[in-house]
Amino acid sequence: MKQSIKYGTTIIEYNLEYSDRKTLGIKVHPDSRVDVIAPIDSTNNKIKEKVKSKAHWILKQQDYFISFRPLTPPRKYISGETHLYLGKQYRLKIKQSREESVKLIDGNIIIETVNKSNKEKIKKQLNHWYESKAKKHLNEIFNKWISIYPSKKLKNPTLELQWMKKRWGSCDQNGKIKLNVELIKAPKTCVVYVIVHEICHLTYLNHSKDFYKLLDKNFPNWRKVKTRLEYFMA
Repeated sequence: MKQSIKYGTTIIEYNLEYSDRKTLGIKVHPDSRVDVIAPIDSTNNKIKEKVKSKAHWILKQQDYFISFRPLTPPRKYISGETHLYLGKQYRLKIKQSREESVKLIDGNIIIETVNKSNKEKIKKQLNHWYESKAKKHLNEIFNKWISIYPSKKLKNPTLELQWMKKRWGSCDQNGKIKLNVELIKAPKTCVVYVIVHEICHLTYLNHSKDFYKLLDKNFPNWRKVKTRLEYFMA
């Protein structure tokens, strides 16, 4: 059931469920949803008190996840429009042609296509180009930095690229790291930050003090770069 509390001027909404457990649990999801699982005999007032006591942590987690969401505005895929690639703005030029291609020439992304009016096709061509560039550059950076993971617990960490709507990257307990293709649009230092962040999750699959200690060790200026990523891709 839907519930909410007020914390200062902020309203925190959460989904409340009851379970046969002894303690109350709170989970914040990457899309900012908040789930609260309470013992069956819990009163609503007690639950609200507990959630309110964790309000600062909940908002901090939501802010963290929001920082990993791609914020690139919608595009129209027309000539003259600017598109990002490795932190730089490039102007889109669309040309009618019998053959299809995407090339980076003199500060322009030139798309040759059989139908200039087919925006969906142009979008697919450009995205396919981004995917090919991401496969090359993100894999190179991943292979360079994977050495910071010394543990033998996971023998073969893997990298997978895909388009994501809500996150820049993720890591699971099986050692699979997923990166958003959109990262290829960000400055290289921001790309490195996200990759190092996820590699550190191979050791600590959480955001504990030990995780941040490891991140600080391998990427000391990550806070500054994280902020740059947030605003650069807005």
